[in-house]
Amino acid sequence: MKDLEQARNFLSMAARDYRALRGMEDPGTFSAEIFGFHVQQAVEKALKAWLCSLGVAFPRTHDLDELGALLEEAGQEIPKYLHRLLEHV
Repeated sequence: MKDLEQARNFLSMAARDYRALRGMEDPGTFSAEIFGFHVQQAVEKALKAWLCSLGVAFPRTHDLDELGALLEEAGQEIPKYLHRLLEHV
């Protein structure tokens, strides 16, 4: 069953992480590791929102590859740029 409310919650959390990233654009203030952590968090939450909107159950995980695989198993096409991002995060 689709869980659109949970999808909205995950998307809202992803948006907050994205806004945090926008505030971290100065590499002299924030390390690459801190910036990368928030990139991973934003992508993870966006993928989970996508899965919720489809009604696809997912385990409690932070593994972006696993979440991406679940989307593909559900017949979703992952954009090429997202595939490249998943490879590097």
